[in-house]
Amino acid sequence: MSATEYTTKHVVDDLVSSYQRVPMLVIAAHPDRSRIGERAALMDLYSQGSDYLSRVKPEFAKNGNAGRALLDEFISRSPIIFQRESGGRIKLKAHSTKTTVTIAGRGVQDEYILKESDLDNGVVIGLNHRIVLLLKLLPLQDSSVDDNDVLFGISSDIRAIRDRVSQLAGMDLPVMIRGAAGVGKQQAAYAIHQASERREQPFISVNLAAIHDAVAEAELFGSYRGGSRQPGYFEQAGGGTIVLEDIEDASPGLHRLLYTVLQSKSVVPVGTEETLPINCRIVLTSHQESSSFEENSTLSMLIEKLSAYQLFIPPLTERREDIGLLFDYFVREQWRKLYADRSHDVKIPGELMSQLLTFHWPGNVRQLRNVARQVVIDSREQEQLHLDPQLLSMLKPSNSGHWEDETSVHRKPNSISRDELLETLRSCRFELQATAKTLGISRASVYQLIQRFEGVRTAQDLSEEEIKKSYEQNRSDTEKMMWDLQVSQIGLRRRLKSLGYDI
Repeated sequence: MSATEYTTKHVVDDLVSSYQRVPMLVIAAHPDRSRIGERAALMDLYSQGSDYLSRVKPEFAKNGNAGRALLDEFISRSPIIFQRESGGRIKLKAHSTKTTVTIAGRGVQDEYILKESDLDNGVVIGLNHRIVLLLKLLPLQDSSVDDNDVLFGISSDIRAIRDRVSQLAGMDLPVMIRGAAGVGKQQAAYAIHQASERREQPFISVNLAAIHDAVAEAELFGSYRGGSRQPGYFEQAGGGTIVLEDIEDASPGLHRLLYTVLQSKSVVPVGTEETLPINCRIVLTSHQESSSFEENSTLSMLIEKLSAYQLFIPPLTERREDIGLLFDYFVREQWRKLYADRSHDVKIPGELMSQLLTFHWPGNVRQLRNVARQVVIDSREQEQLHLDPQLLSMLKPSNSGHWEDETSVHRKPNSISRDELLETLRSCRFELQATAKTLGISRASVYQLIQRFEGVRTAQDLSEEEIKKSYEQNRSDTEKMMWDLQVSQIGLRRRLKSLGYDI
């Protein structure tokens, strides 16, 4: 079967089918943030048809530790009842409890009907706006969380990927890692490298979309000019691992170049006749399904040659049970970077976590990390995490398909000139998502183009002096500042707030 005929399979399909899924409650937000990620199976609901939730039942656990109930003084001891109905539905009854029970996307009621499809996706349950739980059908397995894992999470998807990474580490096969933008493909590649015997050697990641055909040979294979030797990416990765990012975003010329050298298993630096053997493990990443590649094209042949094993990283919306843990991890990470001398034991508001759990995350884990950074910046003087209302309003629930951010991608970033990028940015008011859609490229590619072209910037690239000058000249009018500085108004407002300006 050729690579273009290959349809990527969810890496955990076989694993999940071998375990019976049961209704599981996962703590996504709790006054004690160390409890995020703990799970409790509603076994009586599964086996007997009914179960309940209260301050003292059930017991939640992770990492094989002894279980403990929610134990929050603001949660009633009176039960919230789960009752199995026909057709796989569950009735949630809150008649006899003083705890306010909310389900994201619905008005406050004493009784909720949850369909089986709801349980497949995950139901977000709030308790007194303090604790947020995710109710989802999950395999009955212990949840394991290790802050040192490169691939972080408790979902079956992440567990299965970690298992496969450990299997791949001992082999020297090339690997194709698939998944939408921002899911963590590079992290998976690094995990393979770190678990292998090459871990002490270089790990080189190459942004193929940023390489122009005119300099491709020199950048990839090295050069020798004027008595000076410049090693290329393949030589820099000698003995280690090289990651060729988003192979489909490279130009056809670059595809042909890569295919030729990988056929010969050697490179020749520009300006020499010296042949250097390729001595590194090759990992490819792709944000498209293989069926979208043209049959018998150089790209399809290149992928077929380098796809001895294919690993698929699912989108964040398919593993919502990881969102609470990931967000808390990113918040702690960013807090240490920005406020190293201050405690980071601020609380996560239930409303914020509910919106995080129901958002469709087109940018996946990368976007969640960016939101966490914004939250940390906005919360520097707060007792609990705070997010700018304008950004918070963007985190609205959606039932959209998880590949929607990439389905409109149909152009190569290399085909877009600086003038076309600038014109499109202006027509889209410098909003990157709208620009990506108009140009027919991914948002990640818009960032890459901005970095490539001189004079094109985002709000994060502006100096404080430029911002101050424009703020004073335009009398704090962010609409005028946007056109003056040629950056997104939303991004500019965030930057102004982070610098303490009154807007």
